[in-house]
Formats: sequence, C-alpha cells, structure tokens
Amino acid sequence: MEFECNGFKFTSDFDSGNLGKVEFVGQDDGEGENKMYEFNIWTRSDCAGTEFANGNRTWFYFGVTETPQACIIKFNIIMNKQSKMYGQGMAPVYRVLPGQPVWERIKEKPTFLLADEGNFHLTFIHRLMELRPKTTIYFAFTYPFTYNDLGNYLESLEFIKHTSEICLEPVTFERLKTLSPDTVYLHRELLCRSLEGRNVNLITITSLHNVTSSREVRLTNLFPDETVPRPYKFNKKVIFLSARVHPGETPSSYVLNGMINYLISANDVPALILRKHYVFKIIPMLNPDGVYHGNYRTDTRGVNLNRVYNNPSFKYHPSIYGARALLLYYHFGREIFNVSTPDSDEIEENNRISKIEDGVSDLSLDKLAAKIESNSTTEISLSKKCSAEQVFDHTDEPLFVPGRFGPEPAESGLYLYVDMHGHASKKGIFMYGNHFKDILSNVECRLLPKLISLNSPHFHYESCNFSEKNMYTRDKRDGCSREGSGRVAVYKATGLIRSYTLECNYNTGKKLNHLPPLPSIIDKKSTPHPVHPPKYTPAIYEEMGRQILIAVLDLNNLNPWSRITQSQYRTLTSVRETLRLRVLSEQNLALHRERTRALKVRGYCLGLPRRDTPLEKTKRDDSYCDYRIKYR
Repeated sequence: MEFECNGFKFTSDFDSGNLGKVEFVGQDDGEGENKMYEFNIWTRSDCAGTEFANGNRTWFYFGVTETPQACIIKFNIIMNKQSKMYGQGMAPVYRVLPGQPVWERIKEKPTFLLADEGNFHLTFIHRLMELRPKTTIYFAFTYPFTYNDLGNYLESLEFIKHTSEICLEPVTFERLKTLSPDTVYLHRELLCRSLEGRNVNLITITSLHNVTSSREVRLTNLFPDETVPRPYKFNKKVIFLSARVHPGETPSSYVLNGMINYLISANDVPALILRKHYVFKIIPMLNPDGVYHGNYRTDTRGVNLNRVYNNPSFKYHPSIYGARALLLYYHFGREIFNVSTPDSDEIEENNRISKIEDGVSDLSLDKLAAKIESNSTTEISLSKKCSAEQVFDHTDEPLFVPGRFGPEPAESGLYLYVDMHGHASKKGIFMYGNHFKDILSNVECRLLPKLISLNSPHFHYESCNFSEKNMYTRDKRDGCSREGSGRVAVYKATGLIRSYTLECNYNTGKKLNHLPPLPSIIDKKSTPHPVHPPKYTPAIYEEMGRQILIAVLDLNNLNPWSRITQSQYRTLTSVRETLRLRVLSEQNLALHRERTRALKVRGYCLGLPRRDTPLEKTKRDDSYCDYRIKYR
C-alpha cells in the first residue's frame, strides 16, 4: 500500500509490510524542526480484502519515504488491544535506509489508550530529519525478519561458510569417507512450496560421525526439486526445530538463527559434541506467505497453522503436512502415510515401559522405576479408534497402521522437538510442555527447561506451563484447541516426552537468573549481576538459541563445561530429584483441592451449614445432589 498525505509519502509495498490506512490529523504551531505533524495509522488485518479476512491486526511495518522538512512526527497506531505489553514498556522499532541499517527501539516512550469505539490506540513520536531522495525511514511493531531476509541468510551460510571444515551437498559417499568425522555436514533442500509458491526450506546440520551410504527417501508430495539429493542417513537421533508458524512472531527467527550459527561453528567444542550425537532438522519459516504479506498470526487463507498438526492437508497446509510427515518418518524410521492418534493411556504406558528399558530412571528414581517395572506389561496395542478427523484428506493411499504404537522413545529416531514463537503478554522467555499421568514423564519433560534456566539469564522456568489444561485450551479469538498445536500433536502422534513450544516475549523479562559459574573459572566469587532485565534485542534472542543447545548437552551429561557442578544441585541426579519432589508436591496439592471441593459439595448436598454461613440461612440446592453417591 502507498499513501500520500499532507506532503508525506507512506509505503508498505515490500516484504512483510503492513499499512491499512493513513489519515492526517493536524499540525501544531511549532517552528522548524519542532513543528509536529500528527497522523492516524490503521494496521491492515490478516487477509484483508479477501474472504479470509480476520481480526488479527497487531503487526505493522511501514516506511515514510518523503517529508516536507525536518520535523517531529506523531503516529496514532490503531491496532489490536495490547495494553499489557505496552504497559510493560514495549516500544516499536525503526531504521533508516540508507544510513542506519540496524533496527533500534524508538527513543520516546509510547502511550496508549482504549478509545470509546473499542479501538486500541498506540501513540508515539519520532524526530525526523529531512530525508534525502531515495531514503526511507521504517517503523515496525518489533524487529522484522522477512522472507527475503531468510533467503539471504541461508545463502550466506552456503557461501561464507564454504570452508574445509564444512561439507556441502552435492557430495559422494566416497568423498565423505576421506573427510574428518568432525566435519560439519550442512544440507539445504526444498521441503515443499507454500500456497503461493514460496520456498519452505529444510536444513540438515550434523557431523560425519555415524554417516551411512544410504540417503533419506523422497517422501510423498514432498521435496519437489529432484536435482537436489536428499541428505545422507546418520545413525543418530533427530532434534527437530521450527519457527514462524505465526508470521508476526519474529523473535522465533532470531532464536533459530542463533542455533544455526552455533551449530555450524566448526571449532566450538560443545557445538562439535552436539553434531556428533544428533542430527538437526530445521524448518526456519513454516508460514512464508503470511510473513511476506505482513500477517500477524494466520496464513493467506486465515488459518492458524499451529492448530492443524493433527490432520494437515497437503493442499491447504503444505508446510505443516511436510513437518508432520518428517516427524513421523524420523520417529518410525520409514514413511507413514496415515496413522490414527493413540489414546492417552496407551501413550503413557508406552513411555512408562520405555524409560525402564532406557535406564533413564537409574539416574535418580531407582525405587520408583523398580515399582513401575514390577507392574509393567510388554504388549501395547494401537488404538482401534479412527475418526474422520484423524485421517489426512490429501491422499487415497491406504491407512498404514503399525503393529503397535510405533517405537518406544528409546528406539525412536526422534529425540527433541521445539517449535519457536513470540509472546505478547507474559514477560520473559519460557516453554510450554505437555502433561503426563506418571511422575517420571513429568520429570523428564521439565528437565530441559530447568537446565536452560541454569544456562541462560533470560529464561524463566517458573513461567513454564506443563499443565493438562494448557494442552486443550481453546483460543478466545477463533475457538481452536491447542490440541492441534505442534507441541501437543507431536506428542500424541509419537509419544515424544520432549515436545515443546518456546515462547519469547517481544519486550523484556521480569527478572534475570544468577547463573552458576563455569567450572573452568577458578575464582568462584560472584560477578556483578545486573539488577534489571534488559530490553530484548536480536542479539539476546540469538544468544538464547545457543544457550538452549548448551542445555541439551546437559541432558545427557555431554557438556564438558557444565554449570550444573557449580550450582546448588551439583549433579544431574539432584536436578531430577528436585523436579520429582516438585511434581509430587503439585500432585498432592491438586488432590487436596479436589478432595476439599468434593467435601464442600457433599456437605452442601446434605444440607450441612458452611462455616461462614448461619444455620438459619443455609439452603439446599437439589441440583448438586448427584454428587452424593460419588463422594460419600
């Protein structure tokens, strides 16, 4: 969109741009550089002008290309309500091209109000110098990372990092055998195309340890560019990372970039260990059309793609279809056309047995594991239930049903799944994990987030959510359930315990963790600790990505410079035991609350007086009496 308004030119006609309407409000009586011009700016809703238009209007990104003179400009951005975020000090960002290519937060603190008509108004001012020809000042909701930015970044990996320590495809197996096992293996391929034909890339990063001569298969409907070979297979577990399913949540891209940059660090020892033990499969942008069009939350058909993982359509949700197909392929070790989602009890039982076989419980929970082992069974049947909602609608291929619910986690090719997001309301960086009925699974699910908090000052473990309610909550805006999110659907399809959503606040955190020192530091005296958390920047998000990977090493005691030994826990076993006690405490508290509620209901049904209610005012409500039998 382009607008000319009172001598100013506004534009959003570029990748990720968003500008719906501009209205000149007026100007004050100041002189020269102090003269102020005021404009109302309406953001464009997702899919505006189409039948799929919806109410998401938070993202904005526009440029001012001409000004009549140096002045002060005042913007009133009319957008979705974001009172909590801006009340916590959030500020838009700006840059000038050419001249100032790095994004910065605006200098003046914004204000906001909820107008009578229900619109949310964000107001900020910015001092403009007189812009030279072909110079544009850009303003955005937060630090943009566009579809073209991603393309340029991925190309830079292949050109700048083309060194003797990094192996790029195409390469023969005979050539691989001549290289050092520590050589970085970096492969980029086209997973599929979006609805509008944009690339959905898949990146593979590992080392040549445990490489085989065979390559991964070309899955049905996927990998359309047959000139690019599939990557080699490796006898290692897969860590699956993805971002930008919600196009406006740009912090996720910066976290993922930090991970990629760290993983291709050829001479960094922890990165070398990560590549030696794992294969990293990365989809950096799941919703390229939404990103390109400047949407905030949906694709070009108004769909929240993070709610369709249970049953994605290749026709309508190609990137999610591709992500799910890959996850099932790495879990089962072969292509899966369709598979019904097992019952929760079957998933729990499968995980319970696998932890015994895997020996995970030996690290801290020997007695509990022995108790489980004495009661466990070895046969698990696949759910026979198969509704229409559980079957993909993209193919006529026959339903493939394994003889049991896939491999157990110890045998699965999948080790970890993290889908990355931005977050508007809750401060800090944190994770959502899934909820389990047994203690062991709950402990293992919480372990990685806890370890991240020992490696990152910005990660808020106490803000993490592992509740069952958070797995099935419905969105207020569209009513879609989180059961269709990547985190929950991956767990339901594979039984993977380490299946997470990473949430990154756009603005700042509520605290800073005081990290234990590295073991290599001889002087154990405390270093100066910042009091207030900083405003988040791309550099902080990228560092967060590196710190998550360091915590992955701690999961299996692979970190040569682990902070655990210098922490209050001293050992990984102690961390697990602390989490176990926390889980037990939460379960006991929940049980106590349920029993208390039941007793109150029972007493109310029997006509017993409440402690705070006089006997003569006590009433009996027969509608509650169906609880009598259950709680007597």
